[in-house]
Amino acid sequence: MTYIGLLEEKYKAVRLTPTITGVQYANNDILFDTTEIPNAVSKAGGGSKLVNVSLWTKSNDVFDIELLFFQVNQSMGTVNAARNVSDADWATAKYLGHVVLDGSEDDYNYGNGRIFTFADRPKLPIILQAAAGSTSVYCAAFLSGTDVTPSFSVGDIELIFGLEL
Repeated sequence: MTYIGLLEEKYKAVRLTPTITGVQYANNDILFDTTEIPNAVSKAGGGSKLVNVSLWTKSNDVFDIELLFFQVNQSMGTVNAARNVSDADWATAKYLGHVVLDGSEDDYNYGNGRIFTFADRPKLPIILQAAAGSTSVYCAAFLSGTDVTPSFSVGDIELIFGLEL
């Protein structure tokens, strides 16, 4: 009996280093614009379950962000500028869900930086769905909350997505 093709990868961790600027941010600023999460689903047009999101940073600053997920690569605005998304852009992006990071509650200082784990606000998991013909989904982030004036250098942030395929 041959089982070729029946065994598939069930879980995956995808690492993403979004493009940020090396400056100080303010409340409601876009931390990073829409960024591809490649191979977030196992087949074109397929879905996956986002079960965990973590972020590590070389910065020692505490910050609050909202991380939004989309089916389509549609810009949410300019990095380090106040978010101002039009209804048309929002509709084009095909919103899938979001998670919130309260940096002062969900962080671990490991010395010269911090590790953050997105808590269940809103609840995980989130179902991610790629567009027809694609295996990617997209995310963007903006600062929102009480801890919202971090300073970064380019390359200071990495996101780790735990996916169930």
